[in-house]
Amino acid sequence: MKTIGILGGLGPESTCEYYRIITRRYYDLYGDYAYPEIIIYSLTFSNFIHCGYEAADDIRDAILKLHRAGADFVVAACNSIHIVYDAVAVDLPVPWISIMEVVAEEINRRKLVRVGLLGTIFTMSKGFYQKALNAHGIETITPESDEQHRINDIIFQELVRGITTAESKKYMLGIIDRLAARGAEGVILGCTELPFLIQQADTVIPVLDSTELHARKALELAVGAG
Repeated sequence: MKTIGILGGLGPESTCEYYRIITRRYYDLYGDYAYPEIIIYSLTFSNFIHCGYEAADDIRDAILKLHRAGADFVVAACNSIHIVYDAVAVDLPVPWISIMEVVAEEINRRKLVRVGLLGTIFTMSKGFYQKALNAHGIETITPESDEQHRINDIIFQELVRGITTAESKKYMLGIIDRLAARGAEGVILGCTELPFLIQQADTVIPVLDSTELHARKALELAVGAG
């Protein structure tokens, strides 16, 4: 069984969720407590908020620390820092498992071709996520600019602190409805905190929970099932 490295702290709530999903799903599948070893390296969140998630050297150094600690592969519990994925992943001694690739795999499995993308303003506006999905034949649409700013505020001012409100949930569901009206066949929760606010039961449009999908993939790879 392989050791999982989790690059966490971006933010802390989703880091905890990765650990919970991996360990609980292992028990649900196998009925015992012999789940894989997990090493978590928690980065300081403020450094990445202020530098626009473009600190490739810091991400590389953190992954190298996980490797030296014994991780066989790494998952980053954050969508936004995948802005540096192409620059960093090519020169590592340990695989960095892309959340974008895992999401694309699920979209293709469901035979969807046009999806809405929700996340931080970096994830929605910088183009790296759209590029990764386009390589799999997937078209991505995003909310309007003013909506993106409001979503970003909800994420950073509420969700990363573990706060959820009925007002924010209503707003997000309205955006999902508008994306569906523009032709989105599904919607990506492209921030690992968004599943705290939105679940599949809240909407009829297929919800692609990047946190759940990525954590499950980590478990599959660790036990040799993926």
